[in-house]
Amino acid sequence: MHFLRIARMCAAAGLVVSVLVPTTAFGADTKNADILGIWTLTKVLDSAEITAMDDDDADKLVGKTLEIRKGGIVFAGEPCQNPDLNRRREPTAKYIREAYHAPVGRLGLPDTVTVVHLTCTEAILKSKDKIVVFWDGFFFDAVKSKAAKR
Repeated sequence: MHFLRIARMCAAAGLVVSVLVPTTAFGADTKNADILGIWTLTKVLDSAEITAMDDDDADKLVGKTLEIRKGGIVFAGEPCQNPDLNRRREPTAKYIREAYHAPVGRLGLPDTVTVVHLTCTEAILKSKDKIVVFWDGFFFDAVKSKAAKR
């Protein structure tokens, strides 16, 4: 009788584990659901004082994609491994001015933003399914691809 009770408890525990494990094993990440997915750059918003490319090269990135997954990022074909996806809240104008030496006026961001560290760059949450991506000195608007939404 005691053995059967232990067996039932183990079976119940196994059921709980089997229900919970797929959530983490297959990448469900509710904390980062807003940033994970495929993003398409829609336009150049502005640039910092110093850039690593010119305006023409920045314009050529419009239409390219940024794929953000827990295991890595690919931006316009360039991989960036092991993103930590750490996020923090920042006062927008001060942060953009101090971190990027750029004005905030053309970015269309609220007064306080959530900045997500992507290892090789950062993304700033703009609104549902919209982010601002900083790359090589330029700020880009990006929208989440419909195929990436759940």
